[in-house]
Amino acid sequence: MDVIFQNERARPRSPSEIQMALELLESILDANEKCVIVSQWTSFLKLLEKHIMKRFPEVSCSTISGDVAPADRQSRVDRFNSRKGEIDIMLVSITAGGVGLNLTGGNHLILMDLHWNPALELQASDRVHRMGQTKDVYIHKLIMKNSIEERVLDLQKKKMELAESVLRGFVYYSDVTVKKRFPYHYFRAVSKKAMNLTLADLRFLFNLDGSS
Repeated sequence: MDVIFQNERARPRSPSEIQMALELLESILDANEKCVIVSQWTSFLKLLEKHIMKRFPEVSCSTISGDVAPADRQSRVDRFNSRKGEIDIMLVSITAGGVGLNLTGGNHLILMDLHWNPALELQASDRVHRMGQTKDVYIHKLIMKNSIEERVLDLQKKKMELAESVLRGFVYYSDVTVKKRFPYHYFRAVSKKAMNLTLADLRFLFNLDGSS
C-alpha cells in the first residue's frame, strides 16, 4: 500500500488532492490498467469526475453510489470488468462498496480520504483484491500532511490493533484460564469498541486527550 502525503501548505486541499489523483491516473492509464477511486463523499466524486474527463477526454468513467439502481450497478460492474475496456475508471462511494461488489477489472484503488473505521477501507480494497484478480494489486492512500488525517491514520492503527487482539481472544477463548480471566461478554464489549467511534476516539482525533 502506498501512503502518499501531500503538504497542505502547497495549495488548497481539494485541488492538491485532485492533482495527485490525476498524476496517479496518468501513470495507471499509460500502463493500460484500470483504477477504482473511493471516497466518502459523492459530491467530491462528481467534482473529481469532471477533472478526470477534462484531463483524459478519451477515457471512460463511471460511478457506483447509493443513487445507482441495482440493475444499472451490475451493468456498470460488468462493463468495468470487461476486457474490452468499456470503462477505465470506476468512482465508488465507500458505503456503496459492499461485500458483494466485484471490481477485479481494476488492479489499482485510490482512497481519496480516510475513514475512522479501517474495516470500511479494507472492505473497499477487497473489491479489487479478491478471487478472479489476475494482476498485481496496488492500493494508494492519499493523506494530507499536517492535517487531522494524520490523526485519523493513527486512530485506524489503534483500532486495527484492538480488533486483532479481539480476534486473538476469540481464538484462545476455549482455554479454561482465558474463560476465567475474560468472560465472553468482555470480548463482545471490546469488539464493539473496536468498530465504533467513541468519545475517547474523538478526543484523540482533535488532540484533546493530552497526546502530541
